[in-house]
Order: sequence, then structure tokens, then C-alpha cells
Amino acid sequence: MSRIVFIDLEASGLGPTSWPIEVAWCFLQGGVEAHFIKPEKDWPAEAWDPAAEDLHGISRKELERKGSAAPDVCNRINETLRGRAVYSDAPDWDGFWLYRLFSAAKIRQQFALHDFAELFAAASPEAFAAAKASADQTAPHRHRAKEDVLHMRALFELAGAARDD
Repeated sequence: MSRIVFIDLEASGLGPTSWPIEVAWCFLQGGVEAHFIKPEKDWPAEAWDPAAEDLHGISRKELERKGSAAPDVCNRINETLRGRAVYSDAPDWDGFWLYRLFSAAKIRQQFALHDFAELFAAASPEAFAAAKASADQTAPHRHRAKEDVLHMRALFELAGAARDD
């Protein structure tokens, strides 16, 4: 169980040319880490969706000022998540954005991404619904990476999904 990590990425939009702007992860026991990602020069500007910015509240200017370079973020992710069971509640999108990030950095991703839903295979629909309602109260889903990984952790804990992995 100590190997479980929850990860989330926010992005410039939801299109096929979108790119990652923020990543966060948290451990089942322990801290949370989040990073803004500085846009790469070859990531298309037209992939910046104003509707996505309205949702997550992160401006491109803020990324330029506060963002870390792709290689720095990728090295930190690999250093921290290598050998862990990494779960995403949107593995297709998060996997796509991780691929874009690691490709830009020319660094190999050193962990596998798993579907968060796998953790609830044995939970009854009623137990899951009750846990989700509680998690929505205690750690709301905000479309920000840090808050969203905390929401996943709360949902996992409340659903009683904790078990030896």
C-alpha cells in the first residue's frame, strides 16, 4: 500500500495538440508535490484553449513566470515515482500529456500509469457513491492538479479500498 501514488495533470486544452501545464502527485501516506510546466517552444500556441484556462484558472503568463522546464519536471517525476503504483482518474488524457512532457524533455518515463477505477473493482456501487459524496465534501475536485490528487486520495481512503498491493 505504501507504493500507491495518485497523479493528475492539467493541460492547455483537450485537443489532439494540447500540452501539459501542471502536474501533481500525492502518496497514500505523505505529502503532495505540484509543478507548473513552462510551455515548450514547439508546443502549438493555438492549443491554448481559453475555456480550459477559465476552468483551471492558470494563465499562460503565469506558466512562463513560474513554470519549470520539461527536463526538470520529468527528472523529478521519475526520481519520485519510479517503482511505484501510479494511478490517474483520467489515464488516457494524463498518459497523453505525460507522453508529450517526457518527449519534449527527451527523457524516458520510468513508471507505468494505472486507471484509478481499478482500485474500486471490489467496492459495491453504493459504497463507492457514498465515498464519492464524502470525498466531494472533504477534498473537492477543482480542476487543479494538487486538489485533484487529494480528492483521489480521499476517495480511496473513504471507499475503504486500502489493501495490500
